[in-house]
Amino acid sequence: MAQDAYVNVAAAQLKAAGREVTPDAVSIMTEVSSQDVSDLLLSPDDAKLGEAEQKINAAARVLVGWHTDREYIGPYGLVRDLPLARSDVPGKRDIRGFVELAQRYCEGYPPKVLLDELVRTGCVQDLGNGFYRALTRSYVPEQLSAESIRRFAQVVHNVIETLEVNLRRSESGVRRVERTVFADYGLPRDALEAFDKYIRDRGQIFADDIDNWLSARSHEGQLGTVQTGIGFYHYVVNEEDERDFGKTLRVEGVKDEK
Repeated sequence: MAQDAYVNVAAAQLKAAGREVTPDAVSIMTEVSSQDVSDLLLSPDDAKLGEAEQKINAAARVLVGWHTDREYIGPYGLVRDLPLARSDVPGKRDIRGFVELAQRYCEGYPPKVLLDELVRTGCVQDLGNGFYRALTRSYVPEQLSAESIRRFAQVVHNVIETLEVNLRRSESGVRRVERTVFADYGLPRDALEAFDKYIRDRGQIFADDIDNWLSARSHEGQLGTVQTGIGFYHYVVNEEDERDFGKTLRVEGVKDEK
């Protein structure tokens, strides 16, 4: 499944660059054999991952719209609970439902299928009275689903590409933002949980600010656009991996400066 995702991301990159997508070209980029690449490109899983990408994009767009569109926000900026459709609330034609929200931000994608996915993944709560409540602004697929594998491949690709751009860019060139913050002398293990909560809270505020800035400038149908954004993550160093990495460097004759 992971191999599938890497092959599909590589194929998409070749297409975006206007190059022919061949098993040999994808093999060079992914280190997957040409025969395996050929089989993966022709497999039904390719279509499944395409559908997974559509689902990720649709779910993300509708959640952002639910949290930022003035027609779906109540007093003091609180996100409104929504009925499935406007017609489900007789006598209140001014109330818009999830169907109208999905049609505005994910035209062509079945609203009920999208809502079921958001409820299943815990992003939306079925209140049991005909209304639904948004619990989070971000869509995070379940582990080991086609959506999560696609997302994994996209995140790895974006991180590695930024590092590569900064590595190759000359001193005078414009480098992409890349920052790492860590405890100089490590963090007590019993403080790790508190740190996790702290960065989740602060990180969500930062993410919402960036999301608002982007949403105000990103509109369907615009010409001359570029796909861009930010990503941030929390890491915990695996000491065993660090030791193995150091051994590998020594075997390869590379001096470990740590």
